[in-house]
Amino acid sequence: DDDGTFRVSFRGAKTAQLHVTDTVDELKAALNALTTVEQVNVEYSDPSIYIGASGLDADALQLCRASGQSVDIEFLSPTGDVPLVKADSSDMAGISGDITITETVQGNKEYIECSGRGVCDHILGECECFVGFASSDGQGGAGTLGDCGYRNPYGGFT
Repeated sequence: DDDGTFRVSFRGAKTAQLHVTDTVDELKAALNALTTVEQVNVEYSDPSIYIGASGLDADALQLCRASGQSVDIEFLSPTGDVPLVKADSSDMAGISGDITITETVQGNKEYIECSGRGVCDHILGECECFVGFASSDGQGGAGTLGDCGYRNPYGGFT
């Protein structure tokens, strides 16, 4: 049924209503909009499951087009072994069957205040990074997280 809707939640925060005809891009945007999520990546586990959909870009395909479709959600930030995303049956309408969520890769990054590369100002809630480190994107590149996780090739304070 193309009218089916559902919501998923992470750490108690629920997404806006999603439709079975939405794509992974819309699921990604809904998860990234949660206050409990900083950044996730969402992809189809196997886009070839879409019978008769050859020639379509994977991101144009519907989340619930085929029975057994799987979607991979990777937490880029927060890192570490985060709890599972949840789908509660009370948030589903017009869907026959279940939405099953399982963990395939356990998170293994640790959280250390200021990435162990700076000192936290607990009053301001900001890191003052040691020389040679700056704010990261949570994946080792330069970014805006304010976490001192980026090795600054130009040194100096940031």
